[in-house]
Amino acid sequence: MSKLEFCEASQEDIPKIVKLLKETILEVYGQILPRDRLEPWIEGDRLESDVNQIWQKMIVAQLDDEIVALAASLEDKVAIIWVHPAHHRNGIGSALLDIVEAEIRNSGYEKATLDCFSDNHKALCFYQAKGWKILSPEMDEYAGAMKTIMTKTLNAN
Repeated sequence: MSKLEFCEASQEDIPKIVKLLKETILEVYGQILPRDRLEPWIEGDRLESDVNQIWQKMIVAQLDDEIVALAASLEDKVAIIWVHPAHHRNGIGSALLDIVEAEIRNSGYEKATLDCFSDNHKALCFYQAKGWKILSPEMDEYAGAMKTIMTKTLNAN
């Protein structure tokens, strides 16, 4: 039986992280962002560049030898949570969000923020179910789409 493991990302994980993101970016964001806005991540090297900048802060979820999800925080912000669509609704995103929230709280922050594309209704519902509150809408100029800024008070355990 396969076992899901959570661990800090290593430099050797970069190709697997890029693979996960490239395999799923169209499925996750294809209905939200125009194709031309996704091209730098799909066809270009923007994705690899972004991963190289943040992998040291990532927690990955591995099933066997495959990375099926990841998350990262930057200071008081949930920078990314990404779960392969084939693994949605299995508790992986919730577990990763709990880990990242604990990291932020343990770094001394009482509140955390994140942003999510406003048309990503599944993600918005997920975050709200996990206690996140909507702060404000904001235009993401680079993506050309509205995003929703959210916040959560992190309770001490």
